[in-house]
Amino acid sequence: MHLTTSFTLLFISLSGCFGKHRRSSEPHLKILPSGKQEIRAGKNLVLTCRAQVPNLELIKDLKWFNPRGQEIPQDDRVYSEEQPGDAATALFIKKLSEEDAGNYRCTAIYASNQELEARVEISVFIGITWEDAPISQYASIGEDYKVRCVVRANPPANIDWLKESLIISTGEQYVIESDGLLIKQVNKKNAGTYTCRARVPQTGELEERDVRLDVQEPPNWVLKPSDVRGVEMEKVEFKCQALGSPNPKYTWVDKEGIDATEKEGWILDETTGSLTAFQLERKDAGEYTCIAENNAGRLEATTYLDVIIKPRVQQLQNQTFSVGKERARLTCKASGDPLPKIIWRKWSKNEPFFAGGQPDDDRIIVEENIIDAPDYTDGERKWKESTIIIDGVKRTDDGLYECQAENEGGRFYKSGHITVEFGPTFEDQLTSKEWSWDQRPIKLSCIATAIPNATVSWWYKGKELGRQDLDRNFRIKGHGLSSDLTVTPLKGEYYGVYKCKAENPYGIAHHDIELEEAHEPSQIQQAIIDKTTATTLQFRFVPPTDMGGLPIDAYAVEYKESRGDWGSAKRRVWPAAQNGGYILEDLSPKTTYTLRFGCKNRVGFSEWGAGQTITMPRRGRPEPPTLNTEQFGVEMEDDVIELNTSNSYELSWQIPEDNGVPIDLFLLQYYPVRKDTTGSADWSRVGDITKKEIPHRGNVRDTLDLQFQDTYYRIVLQAHNELGYSTESSLIIKTKKGEDFEETSRPAGLSSADLPLIPIVGAILAILIILIILIDLICYKTKEIGITYLLCQKARMCKKFDPKKESEKIKGQCITSANGSRHGGTKEDDPLIYSQKKHSQVSVNRHGSNKTSISNGHEYAV
Repeated sequence: MHLTTSFTLLFISLSGCFGKHRRSSEPHLKILPSGKQEIRAGKNLVLTCRAQVPNLELIKDLKWFNPRGQEIPQDDRVYSEEQPGDAATALFIKKLSEEDAGNYRCTAIYASNQELEARVEISVFIGITWEDAPISQYASIGEDYKVRCVVRANPPANIDWLKESLIISTGEQYVIESDGLLIKQVNKKNAGTYTCRARVPQTGELEERDVRLDVQEPPNWVLKPSDVRGVEMEKVEFKCQALGSPNPKYTWVDKEGIDATEKEGWILDETTGSLTAFQLERKDAGEYTCIAENNAGRLEATTYLDVIIKPRVQQLQNQTFSVGKERARLTCKASGDPLPKIIWRKWSKNEPFFAGGQPDDDRIIVEENIIDAPDYTDGERKWKESTIIIDGVKRTDDGLYECQAENEGGRFYKSGHITVEFGPTFEDQLTSKEWSWDQRPIKLSCIATAIPNATVSWWYKGKELGRQDLDRNFRIKGHGLSSDLTVTPLKGEYYGVYKCKAENPYGIAHHDIELEEAHEPSQIQQAIIDKTTATTLQFRFVPPTDMGGLPIDAYAVEYKESRGDWGSAKRRVWPAAQNGGYILEDLSPKTTYTLRFGCKNRVGFSEWGAGQTITMPRRGRPEPPTLNTEQFGVEMEDDVIELNTSNSYELSWQIPEDNGVPIDLFLLQYYPVRKDTTGSADWSRVGDITKKEIPHRGNVRDTLDLQFQDTYYRIVLQAHNELGYSTESSLIIKTKKGEDFEETSRPAGLSSADLPLIPIVGAILAILIILIILIDLICYKTKEIGITYLLCQKARMCKKFDPKKESEKIKGQCITSANGSRHGGTKEDDPLIYSQKKHSQVSVNRHGSNKTSISNGHEYAV
């Protein structure tokens, strides 16, 4: 029976498998991803419908249909795309919504007569959404209140409540309802933070929202308004603040009960209760009342506004005087309540003028008076008048004069100008000589300084150009403050002295400008080679004896290999520099070059000269790097630099010449040192050496971790290439003493003053020891007491030494030295060998560079 049943089940299973295989081999459509699609609203989705047929070319009309049986529209959110060469189409749905849920069909026609179809169900679920759950809510004392929390979710969410992290359940005071938490008979203890927690078990989604519940209380004064003084045309602020729950609303009214914010430029801050009035007027003075109210009560308080008239300069007129004018007057009239104080100041000077005479200039007097105000003023009866009186006006008196009026309301500034008229001068003229060449037009500029402006004319060889001399090679532009004469020197007769003539009612002045013909400079005298490496040459030049009337603006070199011709020579041009140092780069080691040099001014190049033949040295070790010290700190004596920090510094350097072989790394070493006490300039190492190998990938800086404060360090940097290390570049620095400095934070053997007190302390100790020995000997000789007396007494009690007995005691034994040697005596360590046995530790810092620390048999953190 059991055997029959087993065969039956096996037959059914095999039949199912073969049937499934036949179906899968038949033409059909397959949708990926397969199965029901459950997607959250707002997400994007793509479905691919692919034909599973023997011949893909026989597939036609491959389309998607939405749940409503309509063909998929081709818009920005829902659309389909053919997959070329794959007999497939993709359905794109962006920002899924509930309306997108349903069964989608993919259809096609195979071999012109076989209809194919595949379906997929899309289920859209909605995440937790807070529809009505304000984070701040208010309740009145003694009344029921429902803390609102309406949640939307699909599938629906389960809601529970917490207060200050404690779970709330339905009871005498709390009732949990579908749209919120009902609180019965609210009291002050019910205020606080409530948490509305929503959970969707089907999706595992969890959201929480904190709701702050405030219990309403009537307002109480925190800051009552006080009387205010304001300045006319400026702003003033009335402060008024009360505390209540919910926060009270504020209103300000004037003495007639009209809202103050109806005035133009008056603004109320409804949060703080402050009232700000901009551009006060005299009529705004009076009483104002602050009202603070909420649903639980109302408060009122009154304040008074006093408006001050700020100072204002009413009259200040510009004045014009000629040089030497007597009793020249500049008057300033100012208003304000109270009447302002007037201070004069010239813009070109910092010191103000004093009332009366001036200590540094007895020509100037300042007078002050109170005068009647004109009838057109608004409520003002008096003005303040101040006058500057100058006896014997000078050109230096020209300029702006500032009148400053000041009272309790503030300051007011106004400036008046004194113009001093004088005859023309050429004090601002910049040039008296110009050059031209190859018949190039040249502009001669003439600047005449005068008040009033002078009339300028040009003269050459006794004739006024443009009137008496009408040569078209002279063109004049402007006859006022600045005038330009353009000369086109077609012949040598145009080179000479041109005269600029300036004239105004106060006089006439002349200025000569010489026009000379310029030419190319002569050959340079010498090219001096200052530095040679395997690939570079550094020059400085001795300028030519004749620079052609113009400054040299560039130097040049042409160079070629000794066997080459000048037609294939290379050229390098440098702008002229004051410090010299012209470098020719990219040369080949062990190659002989022929060089010739030239220079250039604005006219053109000189002839080539100062030729040299140079054989470049072979490739070698790099040049030493140059350490940048300008950012270290303060330079001290003996070329020691004191740092601005106590424990770290970022060292930087300049990449040196590589002498034909690229630099692969830099070796950085630094260690504590102290200056030798013998009086020499040498420094001795007193601490561990820290080493770093810094790969050269453009690195030109590294951070030094300096362990000790108030300590001298020696920094050594070398460049390295395949041929070895460069010579050392080094400097001595001194770290700064930090606030937490202790004497223990210093390497052994180094004192706070670089050991200057050791000889003094040693000498004092030696003197004390000698005195103690002398006193002990005196006590021994005179009174037979003391350390010497005790030692002598003990010596008399000792037995005499017997060599035979002592040799028997040590017979068969050997003497072993302190270092393990079985030879007689003590063997000292060889300093060189011993130093090599010192402990060495290598670590790799976070930047990848090696860092080695060497110490006397001890481990240190590096």
